[in-house]
Amino acid sequence: VQGLNVRGWARDVNFEVAPGEILGFAGLVGAGRTELFEGLLGLRPHSVARIELAGREVRIRSPRDAADHGLTYLSEDRKGKGLHVNFGLRQNLTLMALRQYAAPWLKPAAEKAALKTAVTDFGIRTGSLDIKASSLSGGNQQKLALAKVLHPGPKVIVLDEPTRGVDVGAKRDIYFLIQRLAREGRAVIVISSELMELIGICHRIVVMRGGAQQATLEAEQLTEEVLIAHATGTH
Repeated sequence: VQGLNVRGWARDVNFEVAPGEILGFAGLVGAGRTELFEGLLGLRPHSVARIELAGREVRIRSPRDAADHGLTYLSEDRKGKGLHVNFGLRQNLTLMALRQYAAPWLKPAAEKAALKTAVTDFGIRTGSLDIKASSLSGGNQQKLALAKVLHPGPKVIVLDEPTRGVDVGAKRDIYFLIQRLAREGRAVIVISSELMELIGICHRIVVMRGGAQQATLEAEQLTEEVLIAHATGTH
């Protein structure tokens, strides 16, 4: 990504992420990290000099464009944007991949089989497959939200605060999942306010402050003190 600007939030941000890499985005509240990626996906007014995926220049004007190019985004707002909590588990899982299950009619049996696989693969703890998403614990809701955005098979995955509001056990499961995605050759971007979380799982970290890119740090440079210094402008 070259020259990404999001009106009022981010200016002239440049970054790249390779297959198999976990790239972190750090910064204080208001640094523009979430808004940057909402702009990239066409959710906010933005301009960009160039977006390249797998060596090919692409244009992204909406989340649908992003999905068609293999880019997906998990919002930090799990209940507001990540899941439809009043829908069932099956409906949530397949919502972003309905074309797979509606040719021409919806196939509930195929959806249920996919849900069974997701429950196992993502470690979703539930006593029944036939419940609403609102009945799950916070950690299991987040795992379902992850399963939902990953179900279409994206190559580039943006996760915004993926462990916010979940317990320690669910955090551990999500860290393992992120590392598994990288091992599968996917490019993963993690936005997080937890610096030790980013240090623990990322290969590189981009630090933002006031909408501007302050630094891109390699793994050997990553300490909490260095990240705080760049995020606060005291480096």
